[in-house]
Amino acid sequence: MNKHRLLLGLFGIALAALFFVNARHYPHGAAEMPLIYSVIVALLSVAMIATELLRSRTAAGASGAAAGEDGAVAVRPRYLAAAGVFALAIAYVALINTLGYVLATVLFMGAALLVIRTVSVRFALIGTASLVAIVCLVFVQFLGLPVPLLPPAIS
Repeated sequence: MNKHRLLLGLFGIALAALFFVNARHYPHGAAEMPLIYSVIVALLSVAMIATELLRSRTAAGASGAAAGEDGAVAVRPRYLAAAGVFALAIAYVALINTLGYVLATVLFMGAALLVIRTVSVRFALIGTASLVAIVCLVFVQFLGLPVPLLPPAIS
């Protein structure tokens, strides 16, 4: 059983509950998207936990299968990379009002993807541009929330 997946699932449920409770205090129009996202995150987290529990149950029930014989490659935990992304996320939240959403998000995504190194530069650029565009469309255009898009000196 992968205990990290179970903990991640529990963390996802807790985070979704926090966002759900906080979003209930928003105005009706602004609360719809966070409520939908929090329910989706909670459902996906429950599915992650259920999948891991079922996987461990079938692995325990399989006869004669020794651990590590299935050909899977062991992945070394990357605690330093995870801590780096966590620190970047804290800096990102702190810098949004100073740098603006667009610049802070581009810098955060670029730095986080360099630390993680799981996607190519091309897909990192496409993903970052898509994320910035979608969030701007949803939160600024659709919901009309006052998101600081650019640094105060530019805007």
